[in-house]
Formats: sequence, C-alpha cells, structure tokens
Amino acid sequence: MRNRIRLDTAKDVEEFVNIAGTVTSDVMITDDKFTVNGKSLLGVMYCKAEFDNLWVECSEDIYHKIEKFIIE
Repeated sequence: MRNRIRLDTAKDVEEFVNIAGTVTSDVMITDDKFTVNGKSLLGVMYCKAEFDNLWVECSEDIYHKIEKFIIE
C-alpha cells in the first residue's frame, strides 16, 4: 500500500505514530529520496518539517486506520 498523506500539526504526527505502532508490518514515510520509520515520533516530526510530499508505504492495508491523513 502506498498513499500520499498530510500531517498538519504535532497532534496529527502523534496520532499517526500511535496508529502506526499498532501495525505489525513496517510503516515507512518517504519523499521518494529518503525513507523514515513511520513508528518513530522523532522521525515523523522530521518528515513533517523537511519533506515536501509525504508518502506512507506499508505491506499491510492500513487505509482505514489512516484515512483521515490521506490526500486523494
């Protein structure tokens, strides 16, 4: 699964990381150049500040868990 996401606030980041923590597979945030662990609060905060486009990649279908963050 690969979806573009938007994390506007620190609360969004915290909520996303908490959701990612419930997934057994790896959850990765990427901007197509760099990849960061989506379960890392510090890593996702870095992505929010530095990446122009945020993409989440996961081998599981977590769409319904993160749908509020997905940009369609």
